[in-house]
Formats: sequence, structure tokens, C-alpha cells
Amino acid sequence: MLLSRFWYVVLALLLGAGFFLLNIASSMYNRSGQLSLAQGLAADVQVVSWYLRDDARQRAAQLIPFALDPDMAKNLQRSSDSEGRVPGDARAKLTEVLKRVSAQIPKDLAFDSLFAVDQHGRVVASFGYQASGEDFELGGYPVVADALHGYVRDDTLVLDRPYRVVARPVEYDLAAAPAGAIIGARVVDDRFARELSARTGAAIAFYANGQRTAAAAPEGFTVANLDQIVGDLADLNEDKEYREKGRSNVRVIGTLLSVQYTRLPGEAWQLGAGYAVARAPAAVSGPFGFFSKADDKDKKAGNLIIAILLVIVLGGAGIGFSLLEHTRPLRLFKTEVGKLAAGAIEQLTPSHFRGIYRKIASDLNDGVDALLAKGGGPRRGPADFKEVLGDLPDQPQMSAFSLPGDSAPGEATSDPSPSQPPRGLPSAPSRGLPSPPGGRRPRPSPQAPEVAPAGGAQLEATMPEGGLSGWGSGDPDADEWRSVFNDFVALKQQCGEATEGFTYEKFEANLKKSRDRLVQNHGAKRVKFSVYVKDGRAALKANPIKE
Repeated sequence: MLLSRFWYVVLALLLGAGFFLLNIASSMYNRSGQLSLAQGLAADVQVVSWYLRDDARQRAAQLIPFALDPDMAKNLQRSSDSEGRVPGDARAKLTEVLKRVSAQIPKDLAFDSLFAVDQHGRVVASFGYQASGEDFELGGYPVVADALHGYVRDDTLVLDRPYRVVARPVEYDLAAAPAGAIIGARVVDDRFARELSARTGAAIAFYANGQRTAAAAPEGFTVANLDQIVGDLADLNEDKEYREKGRSNVRVIGTLLSVQYTRLPGEAWQLGAGYAVARAPAAVSGPFGFFSKADDKDKKAGNLIIAILLVIVLGGAGIGFSLLEHTRPLRLFKTEVGKLAAGAIEQLTPSHFRGIYRKIASDLNDGVDALLAKGGGPRRGPADFKEVLGDLPDQPQMSAFSLPGDSAPGEATSDPSPSQPPRGLPSAPSRGLPSPPGGRRPRPSPQAPEVAPAGGAQLEATMPEGGLSGWGSGDPDADEWRSVFNDFVALKQQCGEATEGFTYEKFEANLKKSRDRLVQNHGAKRVKFSVYVKDGRAALKANPIKE
């Protein structure tokens, strides 16, 4: 089992190492992803900020034709000189100028609304914006006030909704203050956000007054995920970086969104307006999270064919080792044990097995022998006494004190004829006792029968002259069988069994039949018989000897 066990250890080490490396890889990937995400969001914020400033400069340049138009400057000066109501003809004239010049601006730089403001901050004329009344003013906004003092400015204003605005002064008399200012405004809506996202590649959402006002994202990013910033805006003021510097740390919303917030400068700062750039978090949920993050290119780079070949080769090697060291020896052991159970063999042959099965076979043989020695039961086959000698009669065929030809038990008769085989058998303790002169022992008198001594002397009444040496058929195993017979008779007497009624001749004949059968079936050279106790009774065991 060395190869299989070694293979199990190798597989366990590979599995443990693989799991360990996956955990390390996922941790490194998440840490690297967080760093990359923070850097990416910071870059997105910078790109959006640059875009807003560049867009403001380009749009401010589109206001130059308005500022240079003579009708614009003249009518703004007329309105500025008027302390009362704005002259009606000046308002109409300026509205016409706004429409005419606006038509000349490229579509991608066009304004959603235009305002002509005099030195008093009053909106003399507007285009694209529905004012609430004729007394509409913008002079209170810093971006407008700076333009009325001769500066070109941009800002984000929150009117009915957020606007990106640019303001440029309108000069009438170069020696005097500007006659007014021209204001261009662009609504911060989804269209504006889409243009910004298309040019920067960032997923962006604008918010004001705790609400998302516009959002857009590049292809592959779900815009609906940006709605999650609404629930996060309530906790945004707790971010120290956002309160003090106007830009938050990277914030993770749920499991689908990582966001960084930036306040819009100027007047919108105080109103809590700003924009958020977002990216999907680059993290895996665990050691096997790579599979959900991998796309088709990643899976192709994984070289699936080689992975499958490795699985087939390594798995096949493991199965081969298992068949060689486990399945095959187990089947062989099962077959041999089946033969033992069926009585085809008397014991297992340890040399037929390998490894632990050899030890099991040896222990099993020893266990069976130990069990038989304790009387636990014989082996299957010709080891049972009844199989060797056949069934014994329930009652003895003759009395211990009668001889063949006796008319009645207890009556003396003549000695048995030499041609008649004795019907009684000597017991084991009678071996070695000296025979009386003449080779005979006196028979008991009918009037006073002699009680046989313990230990089997009761069988000596039927022993032929010369003891057992005159018995047998000349078989080479006869001497050994006589010893076995005497041991068997002695063991029966010790177990309290009756020993009358069977003869050595029958014992010898049955042993010979059993020997011949075992020699033929097992290819043994000889068979050794021995006695043991089974269930409190004497029994006989046969062991074929092949050497």
C-alpha cells in the first residue's frame, strides 16, 4: 500500500498548498485591487476636473462674439444708464442679438441658456431660460459680479437645477467700467454627463441638495448602480477629508460600487453640490472568487486542455495504484476466504498474499488453530471425528465385562477365538501394564464380578493376547494410529464419554479412508491425526502434510 499512501499524501499536500496559495492570491489581488481602485478613482476625479475647466475655457471663448457685437454693448450701456425700469426697446434688441449670435456657435459648444446682464446685475435679456419675472437678477452671484468688474469667470450655479456657467464682460467705453456682462449656462443633466463620460471614460454622477441630478457611465458599467450614492450622501459629511478638502476617501457602497466624491467649487460648494466618480470594486469574495471574475480571455489563458490532461493522468495514476495495491489483493483475499468457508481448503496460504493481507492470513490461521485447541469448533473438512469415524451408536454394543459369545452380561464364557476380533478396546492408561503369564488376564467370576479400575482398565477385558502389538493390517501409519487411538480413548474417558462399542479395526479403517481422501484432494504426502476437545467432547483433527 506504499504507492497509494504516498499518492494520498501527495494529493493532500497539493490540495492544501493549492488552497493556501488561492487564499494568498485572493488577499494579494484584493489589496492590489484596492490600491489600483483608489488610484483609478483619483485619476478619474482629476480627469473630470480638467474636463470641466477646459470645457469652461472653450465655452468662454464662444462668448466673445456676443461681447464684440456693437448692438450688445450699446443696449447694455443704455440699460445700465437707466436707473428705473429697463428700456423695452433695449430688451428686445438684446434678445435678438442673443438669438442671432447663438445660432453661429458650434453645436457641441452651444449653450442651453444665455443672459445679458447690465451693470446693476439685472437680466436685461435671456434666451433658453424661463425667468420668473422681468426683475430677474444675477448680480448677486460671484461669477457675475467678477464679470461686471472685467474678469472672465466660470462657476457652477444651482438655480432650478445645477448649471455650469461662464461669464465675460461686455465693453462699451474702454475708459469706463464694462457696460455689462454676457452669461452662458449649460444644464448639468444626463446629456452633459454622457458627453463628459464619453470624453473621460469615467462613470460619473452629479448631485445637489442630497439628490442625484445626472449620471452616465461607459459601456460595461451599469448606470443604475450610481443611484446608490443617494443613500450614501447622508453620511458623506462625516468624512473628514470631504469636509476639509472637498474630496472624500474611497467609499465602498454595497458590493457593486466604489465611489469618490468631489465638491464643485464656487457657489455650489456651499449648497453641497458636487460629482462622484465610481468604479466596480476589484475584489474577489474568497479563494474561488477568481472564477466569477474571469472572462473568456482569462479562461483561455488558463490552458484548460493541459489542466484536463493533468487531471486525467494524475487521476488515472491514483486509480491504478488503488487497483494494484488495494482492489486486486482484496479480491484475491476474498476468493481464498470463500474457498476456506466452502471447505475447499483447510487454511489460508500466507505466501499467496502481499502486505497486510499476508499478516491477516497468518493471524487468521493462528486464530482458527487457537479456537480449535480451546474446543471452539473444528475446521471444515475431514477434521471432525464423525467425519473420520462415522456416527457412533447411542448405546454400547456389549458390556464392559462380557465377551463375544456370552449368553448374558456378567456370565463367564470361554476366551474369544483368535479368529474373532475383540469387541472391547484397551484404554490409554492400560498401555505399558505388564501382561500376566500366558498373555491373558483373568476374566471376572460370574458370582463376584470385578469392578474395573478408573482410567479405562474396564476395556482390558477384551484386549487380545500380546496387547495392541498383534493388531493392525501392516499399514505404515498403524503404529502412529494406535497411539492416536489410545489418546482418543483416554480423552473420551476424561470427558466422561462411554468407550464401549467400537473397535480399533473400525477406527483404523476410517482413518485410512480419510487419509486417502485428503492425500488425493490436497496432494499431501501423508496425514497427521491428533485429538482435541470440542464442545466438551473428544474430537479428531486431520492435518495434511505436503512436505
